[in-house]
Amino acid sequence: MPTHPVFTDLLLHSDAELESLLDKKILEREMVHAWPLSCVERLRLEDGSQLAYKSQLPPTVETRFYEQASSPLLPGHRYLGRLGDCETMLLDWIEAPLLRDVALTEAELVAHGRRVVEQIGQTRGTWPVYLDIGTIEAWAAAGQKVFDKQRQLIEDGRFRLTDLAGLKQVWAWAGATETLRAIAAHPWLAHGDLTAGQIFVAEDQYRVIDWQRPVIAPPEIDLVGLLVDREIDPRPYVAGPVIAIFWFLRLHWAVEAQFDLFPAFKGHLFDQWAAQATAHILNG
Repeated sequence: MPTHPVFTDLLLHSDAELESLLDKKILEREMVHAWPLSCVERLRLEDGSQLAYKSQLPPTVETRFYEQASSPLLPGHRYLGRLGDCETMLLDWIEAPLLRDVALTEAELVAHGRRVVEQIGQTRGTWPVYLDIGTIEAWAAAGQKVFDKQRQLIEDGRFRLTDLAGLKQVWAWAGATETLRAIAAHPWLAHGDLTAGQIFVAEDQYRVIDWQRPVIAPPEIDLVGLLVDREIDPRPYVAGPVIAIFWFLRLHWAVEAQFDLFPAFKGHLFDQWAAQATAHILNG
C-alpha cells in the first residue's frame, strides 16, 4: 500500500485500486498539498475529467460532515473508506479562482467573508463537529482541558513561550461575563479554520473546502479567520470578545497538537502558536 513519501503514516490507494473504484484509467497523479495529518492529490483521468483525492488522519470529521451536511458550498464528494487510521475520499476538482485572488481590497474581503459566513450558517443536516463550545458548560469543559494540558506542557518544558501566570489570566478571561455572553449569544456552525485559500469563487456559488474541524461557536469567528489569514485587523468588523474566542480556538489547537497529536515533537512551532494566541486573548 502506498504511503506519502515524507509523512509515512498517511496511507494512499494505489493507481490500480483507484482505477478499479473509478472504472477509469488515471493518466496523472499530482500532489498539491501535504502536511503530517493530510494530503491532497489531483487525479487526471482518461476521459479528461479531474478529481481531488484526499487521505487524512485524525482528528477529522470531514468525511462524515460531507455525508451528513447539505449546502451548495460543499463540492461533490465520494467516501472511499479507511486505510489503516486514514479516512480517504474523492472530491470534485474545482476550476474557479480562490478568494485570495479575487478579493483585492479589504472591503471586498469583508463583503465576501460575510456572505460566506451567512451561507455556512444555512447549512442543513446533522453536522458532526470537531468541537462544540456553544453552551456555557461546553465552553467551560473545553477551557478546562486546555488549562490542564497547557499547564503540563509548561511544567515539563515543552512550552517555553507561555507561563503559568499567563495561563491563569486566560482562565480568568474565559470565565469573564463578556466572554460568556459572547459564547451564549448565537452559537452556530462555523468552519473553524477558514482562510481565503479555502474559498473558491465560482460563477454560481462559493465553494468551501477543508471541513476537517468544524465547530459550534460564534459564527463570526470565520470572518476573523479570513481577516487574520490576510493580515488584516479584525477589530473594526467583529466584536472583541468574539475575536478573543477565535484566538482561544487557535490556542486549543496548538495545545492539542503538541500534547495529543505530536507529543514527542521538540520544535517550537506549537509553542509559538500558543504564545501568539495567548497574547491576542490577553492584549486584544
